[in-house]
Amino acid sequence: MASIWLIDGYNFIRCSRRFEEWEAKDPEAGKAAALKWLGEFAQSTGEILWVVFDHYSSLERERTESKAYGLKVILSRGAYTADEEIVAMVQDLGERAIVISSDKEVLSGARRNGASILSSQEFEREVAKVLQALSGEREDLTPWPETTGRAFKPPKEKKKAYQKLRKYQ
Repeated sequence: MASIWLIDGYNFIRCSRRFEEWEAKDPEAGKAAALKWLGEFAQSTGEILWVVFDHYSSLERERTESKAYGLKVILSRGAYTADEEIVAMVQDLGERAIVISSDKEVLSGARRNGASILSSQEFEREVAKVLQALSGEREDLTPWPETTGRAFKPPKEKKKAYQKLRKYQ
């Protein structure tokens, strides 16, 4: 069964070096730029990304869903936050979910329900590497000096997310 990446939309944008300033100046343009960038990742890799945004002013009883740049964009129900929607979706998806947020309550709820997690900053950094590798742009590959330290080993709840991202690099 395919994994589904659940991204806390405004949290991702506001934790991002790429999109935070842009969104502060023009919220819709910043949001569109972030969705386009995430869509490029989804289309390049075939990964399934759902981006969830708060929609406080709505009186909708159901989540509003649309498509943009190959992503599913979800607006929360009236009186519900994106955080609450993400935790509810994780309860349904369980281990299939990979949650992207820097909100401790969201990450805690995701872990309790068996989802893999990454912070917004970790996800942005790894996606940037993937997009760079897929575009053919390579960093300077000068050899690094030998090290004797232990290799990076992600915590159990982040391992699945890192494995999926590293296969594209």
